[in-house]
Amino acid sequence: MDECTGKHVLSILKHRGINDITESASKLANNFDVSEEDLLSSLENADLNKVYDFEPIIEEISRIGNVKRCARVVGESGEHYVFDTLADLDGFRIAVYIKIGRPGLKEIIKFLTAVYDAGIDDWLFIAFPVTEKDFSSYSTNIIEAKDINDAVKNLRAVLEDKRKGYQLQYYNHNSGNVL
Repeated sequence: MDECTGKHVLSILKHRGINDITESASKLANNFDVSEEDLLSSLENADLNKVYDFEPIIEEISRIGNVKRCARVVGESGEHYVFDTLADLDGFRIAVYIKIGRPGLKEIIKFLTAVYDAGIDDWLFIAFPVTEKDFSSYSTNIIEAKDINDAVKNLRAVLEDKRKGYQLQYYNHNSGNVL
């Protein structure tokens, strides 16, 4: 099981208050396209007390479109990328990177390189918990927050602004999933 899948599975378990991983192993394995045995062996020693619950971020992004976790995309260069989250708004794709802790410039640049090579339409880089905001003043696409609640609040504002732009430029969606 890759790092991205492990991060998302642990967040789901933490969010739902599941203490016994075996309770949900079958469903989680199917959702992430891994075997139940691989999932259980990878998470055997996981300490949910040390896991961040970022499900509120996923839920907020889901309000604007379909979300795929750990989305695998091949770039124009032939490079294979895994995005934490890829939101699809009827063909308009937004890649999302969720960083637990302070972001580094190299990490942001690596993510942006993947976004552009993969032909993704837009991106968001969300980092929490951070005490100082180093990069968010440079781009509204970078959200640095002190905790998950602050991250969701800032994300909601950014998505509202983006949604207006998507509707004008790219997005004509009639479902109830729109902000």
